[in-house]
Amino acid sequence: MSREITCNKFFDGVVLHGPRHLVLSDSGIVESIDEHVGASEYPLVCPGFVDIQMNGFENVHVANASTEDLTRLDQWLLERGTTSWLGTIVTAPLEKMSASLVSLHESFQLGHVQGFAGIHVEGPFLGAAPGAHPVKHIIACDSDWLSRLVPSVRLVTVAPEQIDVIPAVRLLRERNITVSLGHSRPTKIQFENAVNAGATMVTHLFNGMSGVHHRDSGLAMWALNDERVSCGLIADGVHVHADAMALAFRAAGARICLVSDSVSWETSSGPRPGVEIRNGAPRLLDDTLAGSCTPLVECVQRVVRECGVSLESALASATSIPADLVGLSEIGRIRRGQMADLLALDTDLSVLKAWRRLPS
Repeated sequence: MSREITCNKFFDGVVLHGPRHLVLSDSGIVESIDEHVGASEYPLVCPGFVDIQMNGFENVHVANASTEDLTRLDQWLLERGTTSWLGTIVTAPLEKMSASLVSLHESFQLGHVQGFAGIHVEGPFLGAAPGAHPVKHIIACDSDWLSRLVPSVRLVTVAPEQIDVIPAVRLLRERNITVSLGHSRPTKIQFENAVNAGATMVTHLFNGMSGVHHRDSGLAMWALNDERVSCGLIADGVHVHADAMALAFRAAGARICLVSDSVSWETSSGPRPGVEIRNGAPRLLDDTLAGSCTPLVECVQRVVRECGVSLESALASATSIPADLVGLSEIGRIRRGQMADLLALDTDLSVLKAWRRLPS
């Protein structure tokens, strides 16, 4: 039985439209999108949010999560508007990271975790701005290890100053894996060489990198100025000041990709050792930021309310832009003839309802 949806505003992933009437088939295909006149069921309908940096939440830690754990995480995300996400693992010994990748790939192949769209490997080939990543496990790029990455890996973060990074970037691009630059304080030539080799993104702009200064430019400055580079941005209100987020959108709005960088801070038996939430975000005991506890929908709300970002730009940064960055062209947009990943949002941008693939 088909499902009809009406809304006052409709964002297709690129353009914000006026009132629309959508029809979904009983198999979840978008059959039609037409102009609508009269009262609407929802204030706003848009594509489901796409989070390409999801480390976990509460007591689900992606790196060691079972399929059941990932399913719980997936349901939590769906309720908050994220319909697709990349499970993110961070710096650890290569053997441990390999075991995480094998386990996550097995869960991915089962297909039971509907929103789990692939894997983001953040480390261990990082540089001089490690942040919460354990320095003892940061190493030179290992092309042999990278060549054996499981097929569900869609994104890898490396540092431009790391040894053998250029062959690593080229190898990853040959495998259609997106390369992001992060946890880094490179020279400008190191940055340019990595971008010329195929890197197309920086990981969490401003955080874990050299920055923006009128006499001393750094990775954040170069990324904002380079049209080839998109910028991940954690808009939880802790990692980046509202003024800096506004600057990023003004400089590179069509290249800003909102990410949650959410992490777990608990275990099944209590607090996660070495991590606690203080002043609005999970932190290590020395107060180093360890990620966020903020879902992507709150990031969208914040850049609209606090940074003056247009609704159209904010929604794109959480839908089509991240989807396109990691090669997920089948999501992040609402088009006739494709499967429906939809959100209904209230006037305050809170989630009223989510449809993932199939209407419910």
